[in-house]
Amino acid sequence: MEQQAKIKTFKIFLQTWAVLCIIVMSINSSAFIFKFLQFNPGGPFHWLIWDDVYGHVGPMIFVIYIVWAGYLFKAAKDPIKSKTFLDFTFWANIAHVGVMVPMALNDSMYHSKFLTDIPFILFLSIGIYMWQPTFSINKA
Repeated sequence: MEQQAKIKTFKIFLQTWAVLCIIVMSINSSAFIFKFLQFNPGGPFHWLIWDDVYGHVGPMIFVIYIVWAGYLFKAAKDPIKSKTFLDFTFWANIAHVGVMVPMALNDSMYHSKFLTDIPFILFLSIGIYMWQPTFSINKA
């Protein structure tokens, strides 16, 4: 793929993932803000969150990913200048998946994470791996 086309695809990918992230995290965050009991263990929407709606882990994760999405918009403007941030994003999400997989395997209540959280953050890392532009420094 030509470098300019690759950069354009990458920018669209980052912006799309950021929009989806803000939507998903905002919906999940509202369950905590308004204490929607349907998101608690045993409720029909518990598969969307890790915690119960009175917990503290979910809101912390949601706010981190909402802020992260904001920075992905910024990185999409100039992916080459944002290489360090994008490398961090890649490895942080790979590490996050590395922690989530054994936790989800270990507790049947969280097997649904193989259809939600895990592919969502793994998709971001795969996109960065596939489309992050390469660059070289020309020394004159």
